[in-house]
Amino acid sequence: MKKTLLLLILLQLGAYTIYAQESENKHNEETEEGFEHHQIGVMIGHAHIDEGHHVEGNRWLVVPMVSLNYNYWFTKNWAVGLHTDFILETYEILKETEEGESEVLERELPIAPAIMAAYKPGEHFAFMVGVGEEFAKEEDLFLIRGEVEYSLELPKAFELGAAIGYDLRFDEYDSWVLAIGISKMF
Repeated sequence: MKKTLLLLILLQLGAYTIYAQESENKHNEETEEGFEHHQIGVMIGHAHIDEGHHVEGNRWLVVPMVSLNYNYWFTKNWAVGLHTDFILETYEILKETEEGESEVLERELPIAPAIMAAYKPGEHFAFMVGVGEEFAKEEDLFLIRGEVEYSLELPKAFELGAAIGYDLRFDEYDSWVLAIGISKMF
């Protein structure tokens, strides 16, 4: 229920944002000549999974990850991109079956690309939502991803950013990510 509510809130927020910014974006498109459209970046961080477990029996699992991101900015406010998370560790998820029994789902070095839509209302914050798939040797899982990134401009079209994201994998497990990284506009 809470996953569905979160998804509905994100969709509603996106609809309001698109409607409110429509006329402003038409004006911005006419005045944004000369800005960089392409952005490529790398982030490092940790994925946090509360259904995971270690051999020691810890229920909360924190695994290292790297993210490679590409965005194409149509305007200074709107972009579409491919954000790919690489989990750098094999881990297990403890999940309950419909019969109420526990089952272990192993994830061996999963890779999770997602097509993202991004909205940047000002200079620093970007709000992103998208869909993708988590690929692993054992099983592929559909996901919906939401991210918020705060970035600071650096010289020579570089940006330093910090991001928090949440991945919904329906009927399996969820995770949230905290990462920091650098990107280049060109």
